[in-house]
Amino acid sequence: MAIPEEKLLIAIYSREVFEGNTIRQERPRCCGKLTDLYNTDVSFKDVELNGKIYTLIEPICPICKQRVKATFHIIH
Repeated sequence: MAIPEEKLLIAIYSREVFEGNTIRQERPRCCGKLTDLYNTDVSFKDVELNGKIYTLIEPICPICKQRVKATFHIIH
């Protein structure tokens, strides 16, 4: 489960990658369900695009315990 500091990072990065105008991460799904980022362990993955770093969120599926790899698209 996410600790308070991690929840703050999730909130900040979620806005940028799930609602952003340059890069858009797909909502993490596993075992047929949308993964609740605030109630599972997550790791952060940095990607560089045009010299800017974006941080993607990769949660651990609470059902199968596998890491849900971040999938993203570049928005033009």
